[in-house]
Order: sequence, then structure tokens, then C-alpha cells
Amino acid sequence: MSEVLPNKALMARALELFRAITHEDRLMVLVALGRSEGVDDSGVSVGELAELCGSEQSAMSHHLRRLRDAGLVRTSRRGKQVFYALRDRHVARIIEDALEHVAEARPSRRKRAES
Repeated sequence: MSEVLPNKALMARALELFRAITHEDRLMVLVALGRSEGVDDSGVSVGELAELCGSEQSAMSHHLRRLRDAGLVRTSRRGKQVFYALRDRHVARIIEDALEHVAEARPSRRKRAES
């Protein structure tokens, strides 16, 4: 049975990934970045993301740092501005699969979760 489970180091990294997305603004950022890729692969600025989420720029910078530290986003710099994009398509798939999963949840379970 133990060969079925990943090693503890890999599990710890997966846990860190899930911890990083447990804030509504960070989840919203990942959704926005995932859905904007292909439209403009150059990334989205901190200011644009803050405006999109209705968040202060300083708070958004904190969230983006957390996502970067977890390996979920990458940065590029143009002049003084920093732009963010998803590290890779795996991140977009994780988020989109989670959203699809909860959207398809049985109504009785969804109702209980909202209570």
C-alpha cells in the first residue's frame, strides 16, 4: 500500500500549494490569470489584479508574493512594473477542475455546505 502514496516531501509541497490558495483573493487571482492566458501571455500588473479583486495594492502584493513562493505564479518586470502570470497550465487545470467540481456538486450537499 505504501508504494501507492507519494513520498512525504511531495505531500508537503502539495499541502503548501493548497494552503496558498485558501484565500478568496488568491483564488480569484489564479482564476483571472488562468483565463487571461493566451489572450496576453505577458501577464497582469499588480494594480490591475488589485482593481479586479477590489483589494488594496499592498494587500494584493502580499497575496501575489504568497502565490509566487508556492510556485503558482511567475513574474516579469517591465520598467518599474511587475507583471504576474501562471507558472504553468497545471495551475489553471487545478483551479478550473475545483470550480467545475463544486459547480456540479449535488444540490443537497451544496445546501448543507452553505449552512
